[in-house]
Amino acid sequence: MSKRPTTKKSGSAVGAVSQPDAEIRYPRRTERRRKTRAKLLEVAAGLFSTEGYGPTTMQAIADGADVHVTTLFTHFKSKSELARSLAAGELDDLRARAFQSRETQSVFAFVTSETLALAEMLEASPKPAHTLWYALATDDELAFAWSEYDRERKSVIADYVAAEFGLDRQKELRPDIVAGLLLASAVLPLQRWVENPRRGKLAAEVKEAMRMGEAAARTLLEA
Repeated sequence: MSKRPTTKKSGSAVGAVSQPDAEIRYPRRTERRRKTRAKLLEVAAGLFSTEGYGPTTMQAIADGADVHVTTLFTHFKSKSELARSLAAGELDDLRARAFQSRETQSVFAFVTSETLALAEMLEASPKPAHTLWYALATDDELAFAWSEYDRERKSVIADYVAAEFGLDRQKELRPDIVAGLLLASAVLPLQRWVENPRRGKLAAEVKEAMRMGEAAARTLLEA
């Protein structure tokens, strides 16, 4: 009597538990993992702000979170991945604020208020060049993360413009052009100030840059 041919199953090993199944079967373990990840992000954000992105090491982040460095690497493969996760969290917050503000603020007022809030944070920081925002904009290691962050941020503002002025982003270029113009007007005074701080001047410079950006944007929208 001949034996039936056996076939090997590809993919995960027999008995392996997928991530969604693991979350259902081991809720306490999943909750601990989430708390550890949140703590690592919190510590990383603090160290990036006080020590700077470049000087901060993965070991220092692990020590600050009171975990072994191997635990850190199970959550984040690199320091740049940590920075990208922090940036993604900021983008989620920006989307939520933008959506909530559409009924009460113009896109010009929204971008100005967001930029002034960032300006206030930079002025309050003892080392403004160490902030994650500035690291994203200037550190070569984070060039890809900055391009992702900048693209998504422009998309949020372009959606805001399209909603406010009744434009279709699939058919119109103006929402995206206006978003790029407004964000360039916002970023320029911030970067210049960080590179050459002038205490007490940043808010005024932001307002002036945004005034010029709004004037140019309105001209474009009326074309």
